[in-house]
Amino acid sequence: MPYPSNRILGKDDLVGDLKTLGLASGHGVFVHSALGQIGHVIGGPRGLIEALVDVVGDDELIGMPGFSRDAYDPADFLDIEMSDLEHARIRDQVPGFDKDRSDVRQNGSVPETLRSWPGVVRSQHPTSSVLLLGADAETYAGEHDPYGWATGPTSPWGRLMNRPNMKVLLIGVGWNRCSALHAAESLAKHKRVKTRHFKLGNQRDGSWIEAPDVADDLDKLFPLVGAAWESEGRVATGNVGGAASRLTDYRQLVTFASDWISERNRLDGVPES
Repeated sequence: MPYPSNRILGKDDLVGDLKTLGLASGHGVFVHSALGQIGHVIGGPRGLIEALVDVVGDDELIGMPGFSRDAYDPADFLDIEMSDLEHARIRDQVPGFDKDRSDVRQNGSVPETLRSWPGVVRSQHPTSSVLLLGADAETYAGEHDPYGWATGPTSPWGRLMNRPNMKVLLIGVGWNRCSALHAAESLAKHKRVKTRHFKLGNQRDGSWIEAPDVADDLDKLFPLVGAAWESEGRVATGNVGGAASRLTDYRQLVTFASDWISERNRLDGVPES
């Protein structure tokens, strides 16, 4: 049962809940979280990160998404009419990705705190980087290319499938926030695709490129495939503080979801690619 909403939760409380959910020493874990769903956490994001480290161990792997919009054209997200001249002026001033300075607030306060955590390795992808903390972080985050298929088999998300005892943990968020499902669709024979445009380099000398990638899900398939995976009985559910949470095996989830998404896309008329 979740805690009352007015209870103050410390690291020890979170450690207990994470262990009850099934997270254990020796696990690697890729985390998506909504801190506000947990309740009043002492230390805020730091409290949750320290609880995760305490449970899995200092030498194990903790991962979170490091997505950033610093390399995107703002016109792609803002519904504002503008002339070609104005658009060119804006594109010239896009700062580009900087793995030390590009924030990840769009992923939540916990990843943004992890971004500057001592020992964290951030991959170099301009839009879809990953944050990893642990003894083998460089092994999984060190290479992140080519720029296309940012969550594909040669990306950190793909390599994490081979990491022993790797888990996916959702704290207070649904399957629509699970970036491992993008990795699953990248592996699918039938996948939805789009072309992403982003800036390589910085404001002064950057250049714009186009790269193929899986399309944004927009809550169409990911909640459904997550529910299907839960029906297989392979997901542990419980609460971390007041947040409904899910824990499952990373490789098994991606393998199942890749087949499920491919078949659903095939039925929807998405061609093989």
